Amino acid sequence: MKEEKCMASKFHLTTRRGFVAAMGFGGVSLYALWVAYGAAPGPLSLLGLHDAHGKGEEAGYGGNGHGAPVEGPTTDEFRQMTAAFVERYRVSDGVIYPRPLPLGTPHERMIAADIPAEMGQALAIAKGGSGADRIAGRPTSDHDAHGGHGAGSADASQHAGIHEDGVRDVYLLAEKWSYEPAHLRLDAGVPYRFRMMAADVSHGASIQFGRGGRMIRLRPNAETAREMTFTKPGNYLIYCTIYCGEGHDRMQARIEVVRPGETNS
Repeated sequence: MKEEKCMASKFHLTTRRGFVAAMGFGGVSLYALWVAYGAAPGPLSLLGLHDAHGKGEEAGYGGNGHGAPVEGPTTDEFRQMTAAFVERYRVSDGVIYPRPLPLGTPHERMIAADIPAEMGQALAIAKGGSGADRIAGRPTSDHDAHGGHGAGSADASQHAGIHEDGVRDVYLLAEKWSYEPAHLRLDAGVPYRFRMMAADVSHGASIQFGRGGRMIRLRPNAETAREMTFTKPGNYLIYCTIYCGEGHDRMQARIEVVRPGETNS
């Protein structure tokens, strides 16, 4: 009997080389997939070499999120830009609703006055111009402001926070253990450029689209940009996919997608 049991154990599925090789290959493939989606740290991060690349290489701003090297804002600058964005687009129920706003209103002038003038060149990103200019929707370069170029784009110059291509900027700051803003209201069918940064340690931003979702890895002190369009109204969850401490499970934000013109806020 003992000999029979011993022989049986030799041929058990879990002892076969093919099974072990398949499980090992499957585990490595799954890890590679998680790294590709930003849900797991890469090999360089595990070895402590994740800061070896230049600032902004993972950010992808100006390169549609494909790792194009750029020079982005510092953490303090991005925090001020996010605060200005939140203050500008907060509606009566406390939700942040980025939408076309006429320039020159008392509210717009009040927000612009709160942005320090000395930030100027320090906040220049991509096309140039100050962070206040970009948030307020003013021309971001001399080229845009002269001739029939920037001046001819009436929609971009008359409304705040709207690019010439119709894309609206959304700022999202991640830090232990929250997102700022925590509740966004967006219009369905409108393209948005999410500009995101982790202010302390690496965080994740997984945005759920019904059955699917998009996972984005946010490296500390580096801006990451992704363009997204929500096609259906509803509530969408943002949550952190990279463990960041004891409050990790509570790190969530919400996106409320509405039909354009559905709310009067």
